[in-house]
Amino acid sequence: MKTRKNLARRILAVLCCIMLFISAFPFGNTKAASKPGIPTIKVKVSGSTDAKVTIGKTEGAEGFEVWVTSNTGYKGYKNYNDSYKYDYLANPGNFVNAATIEKDGNSARSIILKNLSKGKISIKVRAYTLSTSQDGSTVRNYGEFSKSKNVKIKEETVGYKTSYDFSKVKIGETIKFGSYEQDYPADGKDAIEWIVLDKTKNGIFVISKYILDSMPYNMEWVDVTWETCSLRKWLNNKFYNVAFNKTEKSMIKKTTVKTGENYNYHSDGGKNTKDKIFLLSMDEITDSKYGFEKWNSYEVDRRTSATKYAAAQGAYYDDRYPTEENIGSCWWWLRTPGIQLCHATLISLMGTVQGSGSNVDSYYGAGVRPAMYLKLKS
Repeated sequence: MKTRKNLARRILAVLCCIMLFISAFPFGNTKAASKPGIPTIKVKVSGSTDAKVTIGKTEGAEGFEVWVTSNTGYKGYKNYNDSYKYDYLANPGNFVNAATIEKDGNSARSIILKNLSKGKISIKVRAYTLSTSQDGSTVRNYGEFSKSKNVKIKEETVGYKTSYDFSKVKIGETIKFGSYEQDYPADGKDAIEWIVLDKTKNGIFVISKYILDSMPYNMEWVDVTWETCSLRKWLNNKFYNVAFNKTEKSMIKKTTVKTGENYNYHSDGGKNTKDKIFLLSMDEITDSKYGFEKWNSYEVDRRTSATKYAAAQGAYYDDRYPTEENIGSCWWWLRTPGIQLCHATLISLMGTVQGSGSNVDSYYGAGVRPAMYLKLKS
């Protein structure tokens, strides 16, 4: 009995030594990182499309994140054979991180969010503190979000309808020209944003900033080229007539469009066409002249997202592959054929050129991103 008691005492003494050793040499952070307070914010519209966010003094804050409701759709879906459609937006009020204010976050801070989209915008802010993990990396410890503040953004008029002078615009900038339904539920047309890919003394080459609609490259699964596909007819008829007024139509240049072969599979691009509205080709989307990288790179500049309307029409995208605006990227059609003429090429969610393509009649979730040449008009 005495022997057992002595053994128990020895075991207890060993355990105490181990505990003292661990407390003297910790293997990690034993104390939870402190979290900052909840910010108070004021939001005021500045100009026609900007909002000034003022953040009050927040206890313990070392920085702030400003989050804004996204104006794009979220995971719209259309089933593969179009037997029925889902007008499905999983999260129409989806917030995205619009700005981060680093350092000196404890004092009151202000930031201007520029070029917000038309309509009601919700804005909220959360503070964070910084700590260092065991491996030496910096970790943000977030507090709770502030109460959301709503502002109403009106449509910018400069450069849209009241003025069509794009003579001073630069390559890479965004212009507004024409209008198309972009909200869901539909509430009327909104100004279309276009990215300037190239400029000459006579005009500018532009592509829509976002996916504007979703439909197959061709309504039937047959061998087609850009010349004969139904998407070309839709762009140059219905879309052209819906999206542009008389003055805008007069500025759109009818262009000779050359579609080369698929340089991976050597599928024939077909005859040249005369178009006002068209899709980009494999050659154009990999041309450094327009700011793009080689075909197999994970190019963020080739990624784009869908409007709410386009998502409801079936443009599928995934937020695992964000655009530069931190919104999920979308598949979109090119005009070049795929592995054979009953397939058409695509830009993938990751921004790569999908050279083998998809069935031309596929409701793959691919979106439509129009391009065109505009005459310069003062």
